[in-house]
Amino acid sequence: MAQTVGELFPKTDRVHAWLSLEWGSRKETPVQVAERILLTLPLFRSRFPDPDARWQMSVKTLFGPGPKWVDVPDAPEALGALIQSPRQRDVPDSHVDTGTLKAEFSLTGSGDPDNGLFQFDISAGRSNVWGTPANSISLRPPAEFIIGPPEEAHSWFGGLARIWQPETACLFTPDTMHACREMEKRLGRGNRSIDAPSVGYLNWFSRTGYGRVPFPLDAVIREDPDGTLIAVKDWTAAAVADLYAELETMGMLHTMPAFQVLDAPAGGDGS
Repeated sequence: MAQTVGELFPKTDRVHAWLSLEWGSRKETPVQVAERILLTLPLFRSRFPDPDARWQMSVKTLFGPGPKWVDVPDAPEALGALIQSPRQRDVPDSHVDTGTLKAEFSLTGSGDPDNGLFQFDISAGRSNVWGTPANSISLRPPAEFIIGPPEEAHSWFGGLARIWQPETACLFTPDTMHACREMEKRLGRGNRSIDAPSVGYLNWFSRTGYGRVPFPLDAVIREDPDGTLIAVKDWTAAAVADLYAELETMGMLHTMPAFQVLDAPAGGDGS
């Protein structure tokens, strides 16, 4: 198996791959979101070989001046203060906390955060709107992103799922998306919800939203207290399409619940 995203996946439609996590509304403070972010940054940092790269961040405010890049605070309380949305204070009686400001993170090697090695943004704790997933992280791993051999890939992907505790997570490509759409037509499932989980090379299904996998698949499965990691044995689009068909038949690809009740975030070291 190839070591990096660029070696493993051809660049199609201007992207090699996507890494997506989604979850519904949950009661979560800005400090709790900050704790998850601070666990995530070193997990991604270890996927790049540049020894001098460091994380910087900017926060988008509604009426304030344009965002500027600053070093990421080490303490969850300090980071939580930067990302706290005014709506957290305005709706104290909400049954879910109502959002953090959108924060962008850039792993900077050249000194220019706007053109960093790797960038992603996150806002969390929002209320569910119009029945769609309230929260998500969507990443485009660049060519230099180190996937590693299968066991290593399973480890860091599982670590990411334990940090954020999403309902679903997936590593997929334009090729796997096309293969799954073709399989969907073969199965006669043309009315599938656009909010149903994606299926890719690495997949996560939470206990809170999806329960346990009903029976063994022709795939690598790892059971965790929070959910199940499912990886294809053969990293090809055809293998992903076959996994998609099995998961669809098992009834696993339903829309996630609108709300989620969780414990504090777990560590993301992949153990």
